Amino acid sequence: MLSRAQQILLKRAQREAGLDDADYREALETVTGCRTSKDPALTDRQLDRILCYFEAIAWRAIDAGELQLSGRPDAVFRQRGFWAARNTSQETSRDRYTGHNQGGQIHDLEASLARLGFGPGYVSAIRANVCKGRTDGHALHLYEAALKRTLKAKARLADLAGNNPF
Repeated sequence: MLSRAQQILLKRAQREAGLDDADYREALETVTGCRTSKDPALTDRQLDRILCYFEAIAWRAIDAGELQLSGRPDAVFRQRGFWAARNTSQETSRDRYTGHNQGGQIHDLEASLARLGFGPGYVSAIRANVCKGRTDGHALHLYEAALKRTLKAKARLADLAGNNPF
């Protein structure tokens, strides 16, 4: 199910593409199989696909002189091809968002291990053992989980020895 912010983005895209409610619902059903943005079956990937579709409609209308390009800095379609290029079939906006957050969490976990005296070589060995050369989201999730387990175990040992820097 889409978040409220995603539903708002979709309605803004409808407005910028110049679609009335009937055309909006028809396009939504054609592309996603759903008639409303509140449908629980609507996924992040489907949101990306409908935004690509609305983007094509908007730019076609702009090129034909039927619509004006929005000058607002927060316009959904402020750059031609943005949604089509940004959201490939391998990665959705949500994937990038969680990947960005996950990268920060991984960095924090690695820094915590460094404070306990386990340097870059140690975390590199964990990454190599867990990820086995893969860099996809699932491999990073497994790496993050391994770092959390390692940090918990090493912090417990440091507590027992009485030299935990936390």
